[in-house]
Amino acid sequence: MSESKQPAVTIKKWVWRALFTSTMIPLLLVETALVAVYFVSNDEIRDANLNYLQSQSSSELNLAMLREAKSLSQQLEHVQNLSRGLGAQAGELAMGDTGTGVAAREVARHASLPSGVWASQQTADNQGSRFYPALPGLEQDIPMALRMTAVDPIMRSVVSSHSAVVQSFVTMADCYVRLFPYVDLASLVPADHDCRDFSFFYLAAPEANPSRNTIWTDIYEDPAGNGWMTSAVSPFYSEQGEFLGVAGVDMTLDVIVNQVLAMELPWQGFAMLFDAEGRSLAVPRAGEQLLSLLPLEIPDANDLQEEDVIRPAQLELKGHDVFKRLAPRILEQRRGLESVNVAGAPYKVAWERLPGNGWIMLSMVEESAVFFRTAEIGRNFQLVGMALIGGLILFYFTFFILMSWRTHHISRRLSVPLAELRERLHRIGMGAEVESAGGSGIVELDDANATAEEMYQRLRQTQKELQSSERRLLDSLEASGDSLWEMDIPERIVRIHPNLWKMLGASGHEPLAMREMDFDRLIHPDDLEQVHVLRHKIITTYGESCECQYRMRAPQEEDLQQIEAMGINEAGMADATGKAGEKFLQQRGLAADDDGEHEDGERASGTRWVLLSSRGRVVSWDAEGNALKAAGMHIRIR
Repeated sequence: MSESKQPAVTIKKWVWRALFTSTMIPLLLVETALVAVYFVSNDEIRDANLNYLQSQSSSELNLAMLREAKSLSQQLEHVQNLSRGLGAQAGELAMGDTGTGVAAREVARHASLPSGVWASQQTADNQGSRFYPALPGLEQDIPMALRMTAVDPIMRSVVSSHSAVVQSFVTMADCYVRLFPYVDLASLVPADHDCRDFSFFYLAAPEANPSRNTIWTDIYEDPAGNGWMTSAVSPFYSEQGEFLGVAGVDMTLDVIVNQVLAMELPWQGFAMLFDAEGRSLAVPRAGEQLLSLLPLEIPDANDLQEEDVIRPAQLELKGHDVFKRLAPRILEQRRGLESVNVAGAPYKVAWERLPGNGWIMLSMVEESAVFFRTAEIGRNFQLVGMALIGGLILFYFTFFILMSWRTHHISRRLSVPLAELRERLHRIGMGAEVESAGGSGIVELDDANATAEEMYQRLRQTQKELQSSERRLLDSLEASGDSLWEMDIPERIVRIHPNLWKMLGASGHEPLAMREMDFDRLIHPDDLEQVHVLRHKIITTYGESCECQYRMRAPQEEDLQQIEAMGINEAGMADATGKAGEKFLQQRGLAADDDGEHEDGERASGTRWVLLSSRGRVVSWDAEGNALKAAGMHIRIR
């Protein structure tokens, strides 16, 4: 099966394709693979960095929460220890010997008022307040009250030992109160003031606190006018287990809030404090704005409360939309880290439960601030990738221009010498003079030019030899009287050397080419058949030489008129009168056929016949093996 013919292309297009397939496509594939590897590795590195930074950020946030929670827990534990120590000292004094002496000046500070209240007066030595209300059904134990004056130095020490402590107190079971620093309770507190109605007392009493632990109160309004406050209260008992009273250390809410606000959290986060039930104790201004909380009113210091007023919670975890889903985990787990959405923005929430009182410290940080550095790194990687792609585009654009120029240069360097070589070969084929080609700088082209030059020189030499041989042959023919002939087999045209007409005694103006039928008219009718056999044998024997003898006459006037009417010139080519001559020949041919025997008889009787010997063979064939040209020689037999 023959191969399909490929379409022809120019050298420039072929060079461009060769460069593109051998250079551009592999380079493009390599660069594309490199860019793909870069972006894949970039994504992997970015994800790894993001995960690492998230882990580090979470760890750092947890550590910050743990650090701040531990700091606050240590402070609360210190306050609890102060409360327990104060309670222990108060219990010992309450159970002391009733005969223990009391300084006279201390006794002089106390007096019964017309309202029935037994209270102390303020002195210059910074003593505390004493207040014994007049309650129905309760008898005032003045000796015990005077004996409790010994707790004042301890109370003073408690207040001065910690900046968060604003006051300390001891309240007996019969509502006798000792308070430091001094407050004129007689003028502020009603005579029938019952401490048992306040959380700082009843939460530590046996009914609510059978385990006798130090408890922390809810945020309540201080009856003495110090605003919102929480207290660490420790009950104390007699050796027989009798409940004697409570000792407490007060911390104002402002101190706790300031403590929470002073916490240094990373990424501009803020902390909040909740009690064990999830009710807010301290919410900074940033938390109020973020969670849309209304600020609480600050109680009036001059508005004395006669009963326990618990501070309402700004925020309850179970009831707020932001924390509703997360509230059970915050209340159950000791610590944790989760994400919540606030107004469509993600926030990280970390919490830590304080071990002493179960309070919960909770921090909130916006994730965009936490992962700002990660996002910046990712953007930088992306910018590098975009710069890489832009650089590749610029590189390939420049490379395409360079390759186009290079392709044009290479194609010209090949096509110009090839065109010159083609022109030289064409001129060589036309037989024209050809100058030697200069060097192209390409070995193969120089070899081709050298080969063409060598072929040109050989052809010139061969042409000269052929011309010399032809000249010698013609001279020989002229000397011998012989004649050459050749026949165009497809066209049935016979070309004759002039010597033939000389051998036949013709005038010398006869045509050098004529049709086969015209040539046959000059052959004796008796010899015409063997001439045809000779021709057929020549055509079919493929190169073998054949010979026969026949008689031939010179062309007469009417023969020349027929040949001229046919339009056959000396070169054997038909002229413009060919069609008319052919028609004329056909008419004359018919007439000749009708009167052939009569004319042959006349020619036989009045015509001079010359005996010739003709040799010939086929000298040219086509691709299918068909005979194209036969050649031979006429020899006169004398």
